[in-house]
Amino acid sequence: MLDSDSNSQTEKDSSNDHRHGYCMPFPRGDALRVFRRADNTLTCPICPGTRHWWRILNEVKDHILGMAKSMPLRGEHKMKWSCHCVMAQNEGWMV
Repeated sequence: MLDSDSNSQTEKDSSNDHRHGYCMPFPRGDALRVFRRADNTLTCPICPGTRHWWRILNEVKDHILGMAKSMPLRGEHKMKWSCHCVMAQNEGWMV
């Protein structure tokens, strides 16, 4: 990040990005999977704004399948819907 006042560069801690609402890149294609964090919670990389993290795999599975099968989401946010479908397929939850 370039600081316009001093023309110097500063670094951001990417592990802290979710706290600031920054858009974080997530894997695509075959690498798109559910994230298991160091504290053993599970997160959806497509929905970083989700306030809670899941502790049970079936809870995150329900979220991902719900989003992948959502017709309103398919119409309004096709990319987000498509990414949830890819992740469900990668995890083996949807054929």
